[in-house]
Amino acid sequence: MPDQGDWRDRLLLIDAVANERRVALRANDRVRRIWLDRGGPRRFDIHIGRVSRVLPEMAAAMVVLDGCADGLLPLDRIDGPLHEGQWVIVQVSRLGFDDKGPKLTGRIAIEGGGMIFRPGSGVIDIPRKINDPARRSHLAGFLKSLAQQGESLTLRSTAAEWTDDALRGEFSRLKLIWQQALDAQKNADRPCRVFHALSDVDQVVERHIMAGYPCIVDGMAEYIRLRGVLRGNGADETVLGVHKGSSLLFASEGVQAALDEALQVRVDLPGGGWIAIEQTTALCAIDVNAGGAQAQTGQNADRRNLDVNLAAAFEIVLQIILRNIGGLVVIDPIRMPGRGARDAFEAALRKGFGTEMDGAVQLGGFTRLGLYELTRQRSGADLASLMFDKGESFVQNARPGREAAKNAVLRAIAGELRHQPVGQCRLRLHPVMAQMFDQQKDCQRILTGLFGGLPPRVADTSLGLDQYVIERV
Repeated sequence: MPDQGDWRDRLLLIDAVANERRVALRANDRVRRIWLDRGGPRRFDIHIGRVSRVLPEMAAAMVVLDGCADGLLPLDRIDGPLHEGQWVIVQVSRLGFDDKGPKLTGRIAIEGGGMIFRPGSGVIDIPRKINDPARRSHLAGFLKSLAQQGESLTLRSTAAEWTDDALRGEFSRLKLIWQQALDAQKNADRPCRVFHALSDVDQVVERHIMAGYPCIVDGMAEYIRLRGVLRGNGADETVLGVHKGSSLLFASEGVQAALDEALQVRVDLPGGGWIAIEQTTALCAIDVNAGGAQAQTGQNADRRNLDVNLAAAFEIVLQIILRNIGGLVVIDPIRMPGRGARDAFEAALRKGFGTEMDGAVQLGGFTRLGLYELTRQRSGADLASLMFDKGESFVQNARPGREAAKNAVLRAIAGELRHQPVGQCRLRLHPVMAQMFDQQKDCQRILTGLFGGLPPRVADTSLGLDQYVIERV
């Protein structure tokens, strides 16, 4: 377990009271990242798909999948030729975003808690952290005896001290998933998903708590599930706490305020100045402004501009990560004469991105017009697109998307009913929300738990999409 001094620097907060999970990482008393998980397709899901088109000009094929848009399969990511109508085993390597479907691979890798199983190439990989020669030799020999049909196994460092029986059990479980995929391919008559991987959010949460860092959960079902994960791995359960406050966790811990700020165009900088963040389909433009920033005594305008730009660089990195902005980012800093000032600005960006510089982020440098360009690998949808209707991100008085509005209503009801119980009542909702609640069993289950029974829903055209009225009978 980390030292007590590390605890408040790595606190995970989970809001699971609605039909989605919101997870926030707080470090050094500031929210650093927010994830939203609404279910649906996941990275590393394995599908039996049908090739609908081969696109030689793109060196790829389109594959029809179950439960999500058609995926793009590069021809160099699968062995052998492809033809239309062919059934293939594919894995999601990147989730779809905007109007693009997921990216696929035919090089399957099934991840477990202790190892990664790949059906081919016959490679046994032992992590370098296991430096005892005798232990490395034993593990290499034992894993090679398991992978007798040319399978590859990559051992995780977390499994360094696992017993042979535990490793054998993990291998059998992962190989069974692959065998089920092979059987499904032989008997395929429609696209289907044969393996539902852990979501990115699940992986974040489980890595956090298994490393011994603290986590607070608002939502008893999620708390019980995570406690089971810790118990199943023999880990310390004291890192996990359940929120028992009268208000919702995100409100009481300041996460909701950080989320609201992350959906605004303007972000003020400490010491004066501000940045404007404008997202479009093609790119994200960020403008640095010195308005309100005052030069210190004896400081000239050039030095003031550099100080504002350096403060902006820190905030830009934080906001890009917090908002999960990917693709091309173009920054317009305040003009700074001299190579040294520009190098300092780039160094601040590089330091802020930290480990993301290993591949996720590519710095392009300054253009002839004084703009700074960088790209960040996309990883799922950005925060704004999850919260607003398409095309309305960052628009003044933008309407929340249907999913965001639905979950806002559920959370608001959960917060209200913590303060005062209700007897018999009916729930007035916007007509779209009333219809969604009538059709979605998960929403009905949540309402039943909140009210102690499923209240009648009444459509009310005078209400906004994210508004409701509890009407006592």
